[in-house]
Amino acid sequence: MKTHTEKSRGEGRGAGAGRGEQGMAVIIVIALISIILIYITINIRTLHSLGRELKRIDQHQVHRLQAVTAATNAPPATNLAPPAAQSPAPDSHRQ
Repeated sequence: MKTHTEKSRGEGRGAGAGRGEQGMAVIIVIALISIILIYITINIRTLHSLGRELKRIDQHQVHRLQAVTAATNAPPATNLAPPAAQSPAPDSHRQ
């Protein structure tokens, strides 16, 4: 059977240890929340960077495709220079 003095000592230690454990738990939770916030911040910056790069690539591709479309939709080039003196017929004898 426990005496009154033993009981009070046990409760005193348990209460003190509980406060220390609670303090440590609070520190751990704050550390975890800090790590999660850092992770979220890094991900947001990465997404922003990827969005800018995607926009830049899209603009380059649009410019490239516009240049190709302009070249294919252009009217055929015509030779507007006056005909030169008749050039001699190509040699059909050469092989």
